[in-house]
Amino acid sequence: MGERNDDQRQALRLRRALIGMIGGLAFVVLAWTARELGLLHIQAAGFWLLFGPWLLGYAALVALIYSGRNQTFTDPSCTEAQILWAALGAIIFFPLAPQLAVLGYLALMVVGLFGAFRLTNARYLTVNLLITLGAGAAFAFSYFTRPGMGDTVAANIAFTAFLLAMAMATVVGLELNGYRRALQRRNDQLTLAFDRLREMAIRDELTGIHNRRFLMDVLQQQRAQHERRLEQVFTICFVDLDHFKRVNDVFGHSKGDLVLKRFAEIAQKSVREEDYVGRFGGEEFVLVLVGTPKNNAILVAERIRKQMNGLSISDELPDFRITASFGISEHVRGEAVETTLARADAALYEAKRAGRNRVVLAEDPSPEEVVAEAAAGAEHTASGLGSVVGSNAS
Repeated sequence: MGERNDDQRQALRLRRALIGMIGGLAFVVLAWTARELGLLHIQAAGFWLLFGPWLLGYAALVALIYSGRNQTFTDPSCTEAQILWAALGAIIFFPLAPQLAVLGYLALMVVGLFGAFRLTNARYLTVNLLITLGAGAAFAFSYFTRPGMGDTVAANIAFTAFLLAMAMATVVGLELNGYRRALQRRNDQLTLAFDRLREMAIRDELTGIHNRRFLMDVLQQQRAQHERRLEQVFTICFVDLDHFKRVNDVFGHSKGDLVLKRFAEIAQKSVREEDYVGRFGGEEFVLVLVGTPKNNAILVAERIRKQMNGLSISDELPDFRITASFGISEHVRGEAVETTLARADAALYEAKRAGRNRVVLAEDPSPEEVVAEAAAGAEHTASGLGSVVGSNAS
């Protein structure tokens, strides 16, 4: 899930960078049109000498995000770089077309406002300050090098209006930033609450391991993977704590709860991270060993059994030990997970009948039994569909 979210975020960053590059290209096309109309005072060679590297900068940013190297940065979106690079195009535009400065001012305010949605207050203020200083430098350059271009009074008024509008936009941006951060905190709290609720829904309250409903979902997923890929085997271990009722009768239910917790800890430490341990109910537990054939599952079960066999319940009665019985079945392609569980349960019953505190491996079903079960399932599905069709027809 986490990897999928990272890929989605990276795709969004790439999409934004592409949109920025397209916007930059559109800006250059408009600037070239202004030059053709005589509003931009620069030769063609000089134009591309200025705006060519600017467009290449956008392409470099897209390539950086596409390569994934941006993910090593503190801000993988490169927000500040994108804003300042976009502002640079408008700042270059100022001295070339002073009479169109108002359009540049508008572009700078819009570009600067984007920082309110991604940056902290300090970084947002810094970016807007740099944009304002850049616009001021461009205005001063135009003012002193080309005093005869346009109405100087109007240019001064336009620049003053830009400064005031930029200040107001910055204040509004800070307010938006505050709302954004408050919303982010609320979203984080909701996400945390959702994660806790999800954990509560799939965890056993006493032991903290997975519950029966979650295990059944896992088994269905493992079965689907096994149907697609034969090598993706999985094995079920059905476990029952022997004479557990005596623990509650002799020591009380609180001690019984501690025994259940202790078994859960031992089982979890005895399996791999990709395996699943769950409480099926009462003193019954189920282990789902992913990618593990039955022979290796026996070794896992024996390891857990020996640890439980050496577990002391009480210092007052050191000889009182709790043991566990295991029934193991490897899933066979084509059978239902309920059948695999039933075979493990039958093996567990055999372990109990043979004297408890042992591991019993269930026999694999014959190919004829698997085919018969599949046919019975298909017949049941077909009859159900027929009932639905008959009901709709009536």
